[in-house]
Amino acid sequence: MSEVDNNSTLPEPFVRVLLANQGTLYAYIVSLLGDPSLAEEVLQETNVVLCRQADQFPEIKDFSAWACRIAYYEVLSYRKRRQRDRHTFDDELLGLIANQAAPRVQEFDQRQTALTECLGRLSQTQREIIIQRYAPNGSVQKIAEKHGRSPGAISQSLYRIRDLLLRCMRDRLAVAE
Repeated sequence: MSEVDNNSTLPEPFVRVLLANQGTLYAYIVSLLGDPSLAEEVLQETNVVLCRQADQFPEIKDFSAWACRIAYYEVLSYRKRRQRDRHTFDDELLGLIANQAAPRVQEFDQRQTALTECLGRLSQTQREIIIQRYAPNGSVQKIAEKHGRSPGAISQSLYRIRDLLLRCMRDRLAVAE
């Protein structure tokens, strides 16, 4: 394991792939730890290790799998540091969870891509409504006030938009298989 020289910059292709995989890594780490705030901490440590090993990037065939493997070891390392906490899983159970979660990384990527494509197919108004609803502190009441519509009308629109997204994602994912 060699390290990237402190005075050099990381290769742009590596940085792009690393950034594109942040959601996947985070979801994988959350699945192992069960705590989003702890997962953020472990994700940062994982990113540090990945950056230190950036020189291996040209030989890596499956970046997501490689990064998830490093994340797994970072979770183990984190658990060793926190071993006094009696609310941690044993290593055997963690290994079973990791084996179940690893194949889902690709599935997560496919779902993210499908959702992005399906959101792009919505009208501008539909997209605004759905984004506003799932934004922090988004509520039907706030959306209704902003659009000059009743909360019931917004609820009905959200139902229809969700249905469109669900059908679109099913179609997209079926094509991907």
